[in-house]
Amino acid sequence: MPVVLMFAESLRRHIGLIIVAIFTLGIAMLVSDETKNSLDMDGVRIFAGYLGIAIWCLASLYAAHRLVWLALVARDPSPLRTFLKPCKSFLLDGPRMANFVVGMAAITAFVAGFGVLKGAIALLNPFKWDVAFSDIDRGLHFGRLPHEYFWWLIEWPVGICIVNLFYNLWFFIMIGTILITVAAREDAPLRQQYLMTFMAIWLVAGFFIATVFSSAGPCFFEDLGLGDRYKPLMDALARSSKTWPIWALSTQDMLWEGYTGERPGALGISAFPSIHVATSVLFALYYSERRKLVGVFMWIFAVIIMIGSVVLGWHYAVDGYTGAILAWIIWRVVGVYTQRKAGVVEASVQPA
Repeated sequence: MPVVLMFAESLRRHIGLIIVAIFTLGIAMLVSDETKNSLDMDGVRIFAGYLGIAIWCLASLYAAHRLVWLALVARDPSPLRTFLKPCKSFLLDGPRMANFVVGMAAITAFVAGFGVLKGAIALLNPFKWDVAFSDIDRGLHFGRLPHEYFWWLIEWPVGICIVNLFYNLWFFIMIGTILITVAAREDAPLRQQYLMTFMAIWLVAGFFIATVFSSAGPCFFEDLGLGDRYKPLMDALARSSKTWPIWALSTQDMLWEGYTGERPGALGISAFPSIHVATSVLFALYYSERRKLVGVFMWIFAVIIMIGSVVLGWHYAVDGYTGAILAWIIWRVVGVYTQRKAGVVEASVQPA
């Protein structure tokens, strides 16, 4: 098939993703004009750096695993040559490359637009819900703040460092899953379901709902002048960071400096609902359909992220509960759409 036709077909199949990306960019332009908020280029550079590291690490891990398997398990006489052969086929696979280029273009455009929207949330609707969410947390957890059930973990420097490590691992899993999904040769309904759900979670939950229920999170509770109910948590994290790194603290400082104008740009502060938890549940739902065992590990990972979001001071527990529910709802709704779309496409290619 000619290259032009391959890309035309890929564009047709990705029309839903492209529409969402264009819509997001359009909303971002309107919001930017209203709030004078622009994309945080420092944040973009940081994101690009992490993205490069993530791709390098994932590629290195895959290469190491494959080469070791070929050499020690398959006993291949030339493991490097055998490893490189499918890599060449992969790069010369027209439909796969078309899917990758179009899919990544849509995701990249979407992320650029969302970056502007995220930074504008507090400008569109200043933080109003922190006290309410904190009170809801107390009501749901028998009169105690959720993190108070985890003092043993918060005051254990090694343990809280490991939790933070898992929390940062979320980024690598997100990038890895996106790369695996967009690079798929066949545009299966599950692929479309994942990519569209991913974008919908960020846009619907991460912007529209987050703007209505604008909140900053426990780590900024005292900075906002709302009281010191989370001061023991933040002090404990600071003590733990003296012996083991707690990367969340420096990231929180960076976000606050952006919010207050101490540094140019602002990646944006928003707590409700938790996109970390929502996307972790999405990983679990997706991998449960692809590989059951991987799905089990992803559900465990989602639980760790839920706990981490609370003990690291990022979120109220209700943020995570809501994020998980929204992820499931969006996944199911998008699933109905992609299955129907696949049925229409299949029917259209059947002989008369």
